[in-house]
Amino acid sequence: MPDFDTLKKYKLISVAIILGVAVSYLGILYLVDTFAGSFGLAHLLNSKNIMSKHREELRGKIKRDPHFKDVDVEGYIKEVEKIISMDEKRKLGDWISFKSFTPNVAGEYITTNDYGMRSQWNLKEMIERARKNRDKGISNIVILGSSVAFGYGAINDEQTISGVLNSMLKEDGYEVFNLAQGGFTSFMDLFSLSAIGLYLEPDIIIVMEGYADILHLAYKSKGGELAWGLFSGSEEKSDPEFALGFHYQNLDAILRLGTQSDRQVVLALQPLSGFENDSTIDNDKIKKMWAFYPQIREVMRLAVENNGAEFLDLSIIFKEEKNSSINFFDQVHLTVAGQKKVAKVFMATIKNRSEIRPEHVNFFRLRGEWIKNILKKDFSGTYKTAEDY
Repeated sequence: MPDFDTLKKYKLISVAIILGVAVSYLGILYLVDTFAGSFGLAHLLNSKNIMSKHREELRGKIKRDPHFKDVDVEGYIKEVEKIISMDEKRKLGDWISFKSFTPNVAGEYITTNDYGMRSQWNLKEMIERARKNRDKGISNIVILGSSVAFGYGAINDEQTISGVLNSMLKEDGYEVFNLAQGGFTSFMDLFSLSAIGLYLEPDIIIVMEGYADILHLAYKSKGGELAWGLFSGSEEKSDPEFALGFHYQNLDAILRLGTQSDRQVVLALQPLSGFENDSTIDNDKIKKMWAFYPQIREVMRLAVENNGAEFLDLSIIFKEEKNSSINFFDQVHLTVAGQKKVAKVFMATIKNRSEIRPEHVNFFRLRGEWIKNILKKDFSGTYKTAEDY
């Protein structure tokens, strides 16, 4: 039998090993929490630690929101986790889709298409519907933005901002297409409009933002860096003057694209909990941004004034309410009640358009005719090649 000293030695070694493993584990957790911004969102949320924290926070948000009283909470949480985990997401490059929601989610509460947009139609079907709408005299509305415009916080697709707005305007001859994605900045909205949105031949473009572009000025992102194009990874974006200038440049480009061809463009500043309202929902996670919000509001106003668009200050729509906390799912996302109120403001703005809608010039159809004419034309003899010299 081993003597007492040997047993004591083995016990000390075992304790040392256990302590070493525990310290290493805590060290890994510390590194993940400390350097969260340097990892991709999918990487973080797929880790057990981060997903567990997210699940706990989401369960708390749902518990305090009375709109979820008849909803299967665990089923809803699973669907939310599915869209943010980005399984089988498109690989379109670090600038473009690394922040988008998981495509092809068909749940009871949340539906995304093949590009991660909140739609039952895939992108090809969306474009086909939009073009058929044009022939039927139905006006197309495109919504751009991040997770707030996507409808995060609503209990189902129908009660998102876009779902409610579509229901309100359907009888008046409109259809709403939601192109918003999680984490999108104005840079990504510009990409989305130019690469996708214009193919939907929109009569009205709604751009709803204000939070994602300046979040980094007040808080360190736990979900990784947002898309900044050429300036991704650059320290320059931490300068408020540069960040606001970059935001203005993106908005200016969006509005220039949008206001062509007699389109109506609405630039909307999204609400924040506690800013211009008495909501106390997660104020500790947002109050540092309150001082930046008047600045971003003026940047948006300036972009609108310089491009003949329309500005909607949604940050003040809950100003006169008592207990406006009912509108906020968290510090920035909206409950069913909040999303419905935003949709009503959009509806009123759209209905206030001139009763005589300007005749739409179908540039996509004209483009097809122009290309056909170019292909039919004989250019021989109008140029020289090396063989002619």
